[in-house]
Amino acid sequence: MSEYYDPATDLSQVAQDAENKLVNKALSALPVPHISGLKLQGDISIGDLVLNTIDTTGDTAGVIWVCSELDGWWNIPDPEFPELNRGWGDGAYDANGRYSARLLTLSGSFLTQTPEQVEPARKKLIEAIDLVYRGANIKVNEVERTRNLDGTYTASSSPKVAFVRLSGRPEIISSKARGRHDFAIGLKAPDHVKYEYLEDTYRTATLSRGNNTTITNTGNTRTPFIFEITGTTASGEKLTIQNEYQKDGVAVTERITGIVKTGSGYTTEIDTYNRNVIRVTRTGDVVTSTVSARGDIDSYVDWLQLYPGNNKITFTSTGSSTVSCKINYRSGWIG
Repeated sequence: MSEYYDPATDLSQVAQDAENKLVNKALSALPVPHISGLKLQGDISIGDLVLNTIDTTGDTAGVIWVCSELDGWWNIPDPEFPELNRGWGDGAYDANGRYSARLLTLSGSFLTQTPEQVEPARKKLIEAIDLVYRGANIKVNEVERTRNLDGTYTASSSPKVAFVRLSGRPEIISSKARGRHDFAIGLKAPDHVKYEYLEDTYRTATLSRGNNTTITNTGNTRTPFIFEITGTTASGEKLTIQNEYQKDGVAVTERITGIVKTGSGYTTEIDTYNRNVIRVTRTGDVVTSTVSARGDIDSYVDWLQLYPGNNKITFTSTGSSTVSCKINYRSGWIG
């Protein structure tokens, strides 16, 4: 008898009943929600268009917007691996891979109250998904449940966001005389990470020379930083930004070294996602010029990433100039 099956004799009836109860509950359907079988919680949006909600504005007041599936959001993106065939024998050499862009398919419907609402509703949908020359954020309120000591669960909303553009021609099909239309929209997120949703886009922390701070990535995948350095370094003075974190139980230290900032009229921005360095000049909050400045840091550096868990960021200098470093960061999830 396989070790994965209980023996056919001498079964404990109590244990069998408990097992049957769990299996039957897991396979049973959930109760029907109270609003016509739909969960209209406004929990998905693309740009300004909110789905899983009843519209309340203008010519589309009363139109029900429904998302029935968001394929590709709940899984990891497609992986890619280099093919390094062995020179002798079978198989290939092991190599680190990479994730490709996240491909999504947003499926759903809009349900009109009268046929006259079809045209403005279709117009609203078309304007929201016109994402060839521009992009938009797709935001999903994911529900996370924490088990309590008494066996109950506490639910909390955790909005996540990705920047997307259109991928392929959308399908919009009329399916009911009253005006129901079904749609399927292909989307592409160039950055495969799902980021925490923040009104100000990034969380921030500011370090003066010689100080450190601990930043936590509450997600499950690494995310980039944008460092903004202000102040002026003296002749020959070099700045360093260091990150210490744990990876697979091993302490890792990485650094961006050789940073110089020779003037106070600009901000040096180090973008570890695009791996570039620019000098940004502003008048108030308005950017007036940007100049590439890759030479303002060493040629070979670690493009720091915010790893899951705690990250100790340290900002040091070989001199005593008054400089500061603003850290922009977000937590991220792979699936």
